[in-house]
Amino acid sequence: MSAGDLHPAIRFVRRRLQRGVPYGLAFTVAFAAVALAVWGFVNVLDAVTEGDDVARFDAVAHGLIYDALGGSPGLGLTVTWFGNNATLIGFVIVVALALVIAKRYWAAFRVVFASGVGGLVITGLKLLFARQRPEAQVIEATGYSFPSGHAFASTVFYGMMVYLVWRLTERRWARVVAAVVGPLVAILVGLSRVYLNVHFLTDVLAGWLAGSAWLVASLLLVDVVETRYRSRRERTEEIGRPDDADPQPHGTGAAT
Repeated sequence: MSAGDLHPAIRFVRRRLQRGVPYGLAFTVAFAAVALAVWGFVNVLDAVTEGDDVARFDAVAHGLIYDALGGSPGLGLTVTWFGNNATLIGFVIVVALALVIAKRYWAAFRVVFASGVGGLVITGLKLLFARQRPEAQVIEATGYSFPSGHAFASTVFYGMMVYLVWRLTERRWARVVAAVVGPLVAILVGLSRVYLNVHFLTDVLAGWLAGSAWLVASLLLVDVVETRYRSRRERTEEIGRPDDADPQPHGTGAAT
């Protein structure tokens, strides 16, 4: 039986599971990751709205983290700096400029889009749920508590760095370092917010999950745009090429 004889639903599923094709297996896995992260976020949100049990959980978590790291806020402030708005904006600008100089225009766009629009996403979530911050903060923090903006933003940015390293280099040591350091920084930034008592642990869990969902969703969105842009440009070049012109080698064009 040829592929054309299969039921359209079966053809659709088979294509979603194919490797190396647009909207194939990689797209399916990424979409499933977004759905899983959103499901986790909803479960944390449901737990937060229940009340007393979560309050006890958050209180115990803060006590354990605070006791483990000691009573001086210096370490917490140092770690949380890597998730501050000003810090991450600076990192985004530096990384995007470096990628533009290297003519990795789509990679630069990914960084700016994920972090820039992500800022609007986390702001909207905070306004939507309007959870108050913990009392007796080690440092003063303003605004709503749920989800943690530091956990969200650090997950998006440092997760994007891991993605770019894996996409732009085949050096094994660089990929291993990125895969370890990126998630570790995001985790530590989130825990530092609990240590400083400016967030509940459930805020941080929700920030990690929402950040993961948005990171992968932003990559999917940009991939769709990039794929359509490249296809349209290739069709335009094909129409404008003389009949006797040599075909261009596959894969030339703007760098990713």
